[in-house]
Amino acid sequence: MAISFKQGSSIEHAAFVVSIVYASILFATAAVQHYLFGTQVWDIGLFEQFSWLIGEGKIAAISSLRQVAPLEDHFSLLLLPLGAIYKVFPSTFTFIGLQSIALGALPAIAASLAVKRQIDARLIWALICAIVLCPYSFLVNRGDFHPDVLTIPFMIVAIYEVTQGRRWRYYLCLLITLFAKNAQALFGLGLGLYALTKGRYLRGLISIVISIFWWFLATHLSSAGGDHVAMRLGYLGDTKLEMLATLLVRPWIVFSVASPESIFLYTLGLSLPFLALLRKPALACLLGAAPVYLVNVISDSGIQRELNHHYSIPILAFLIAGCLDSLPLVSVKARRIQKNVFNATLVFSLVAFLGYSRVMYFKSRYLPRLPEAVAFQSVVSGIGSQESVLASSNYVVHLAGREKISQVEKEDYQVKWPFDVIIFPSEKALINVRGRLKEVGKTKIGRTMNQVLERAKASGMSCSQPNDYVRLCRKGAG
Repeated sequence: MAISFKQGSSIEHAAFVVSIVYASILFATAAVQHYLFGTQVWDIGLFEQFSWLIGEGKIAAISSLRQVAPLEDHFSLLLLPLGAIYKVFPSTFTFIGLQSIALGALPAIAASLAVKRQIDARLIWALICAIVLCPYSFLVNRGDFHPDVLTIPFMIVAIYEVTQGRRWRYYLCLLITLFAKNAQALFGLGLGLYALTKGRYLRGLISIVISIFWWFLATHLSSAGGDHVAMRLGYLGDTKLEMLATLLVRPWIVFSVASPESIFLYTLGLSLPFLALLRKPALACLLGAAPVYLVNVISDSGIQRELNHHYSIPILAFLIAGCLDSLPLVSVKARRIQKNVFNATLVFSLVAFLGYSRVMYFKSRYLPRLPEAVAFQSVVSGIGSQESVLASSNYVVHLAGREKISQVEKEDYQVKWPFDVIIFPSEKALINVRGRLKEVGKTKIGRTMNQVLERAKASGMSCSQPNDYVRLCRKGAG
């Protein structure tokens, strides 16, 4: 049943409000987790230092955290505008806010595209519910920051524009997506495959060629950051040809690094909210998602199958697009069928969110560190942005906007001595060790911190414990 112009406008306005609320929730949860030491140097700390360097005009400078220049990590050209934004708003919360807006915009974007396709209002709301309750969106926003997550609205628009006459919007969205990192070439490859299945042969072939060219160019220009393919797929062979041959001859070798159970749970967590909305027309989108999905499944790195990491962002875009391709077929069905689809989507989405969203982490891992977070903020405000800092990894994330900063967990800090400031948690403070909070003094890294502080005192630094949770040493302090 087609919706009227008035109905469509009303739905778009309501979806816009949902997006504002959704983005606010995403920002609040991610910001609280960050404040309570729930984020990591890899990767939000890295991208903050990269952005600081770019904002200061030091694009060729070597990051003290990553040991490469900002563009030598994944050749992310999006870091250039991010550096300019960070120069104006120098805060980790700037990145969290931008990422929350990108993910929060999905309900409004999906509703707008659904209205254009004359999808029934009830089904549009079903898709909005699936997006809002999708555990992956919630988790990936809490899982630090990555430039490719910012491009998901452009991915969805690019997929939609495949069948439209406008070329400039399609190619603009494709390029913005590719500029996030070299590995986004997998999305471009999937987009090309999608275009081919839709009968847009020239557009599909051009997209594939552009993506392959970008992969080789960006990979070459970021080679100093390491061969990520070899690191994650090296068990398949020493060369790309050997890897492909191994997959063709012995595909079961994948189960040596990824159990069938982990693959199933990963797939279920991603797709469950959208299952009731997908129909046969979604097969083209599932083909488009295949390059990213298959790489994640066969990777030796288990984090690529974790829902709190960014590797599955293109898959989410194709799942939403698959729903948009499917729902016109459901819109012509009886109202009873549409109601069943809505109810099933709501149930599946709630089950997925409750099962995968890790909300209880706030109680077990983050909130117990609230007193330390407050104490840390009272001390860190006195550290200048030009001072060099050595800190524990949880603290580095909050101090990464500077040229010289190192984490005590990495032994390379020793060659960068001396530092202007050393800041560690006290022995009674809590630290996350493999998912459990332990007192710092009872851990191996805690003993390392004590040794570093003794060295600092011996070198003439003035050391103190300004409160119950933080230990601080300063160079030349009186």
